[in-house]
Amino acid sequence: MSNHDWVYDKDSTLVDISPCLGICTYNEEDYCIGCKRHMTEIFDWYDYPEEMQKAIIKDLEERRVNV
Repeated sequence: MSNHDWVYDKDSTLVDISPCLGICTYNEEDYCIGCKRHMTEIFDWYDYPEEMQKAIIKDLEERRVNV
């Protein structure tokens, strides 16, 4: 199961939620040990088009992050 959830906004439009888990601790390579995103992916998340967000979320399912 993915850490990513989809919700509907007040207009019944499907909207994505960040895959953030609220841990927000980075390893030596600048990857969050919670959501496994790189620091730049986190900072730029809402600037990314939906297709790129989906590609990152798919990658997160297999991504391994050293603690």
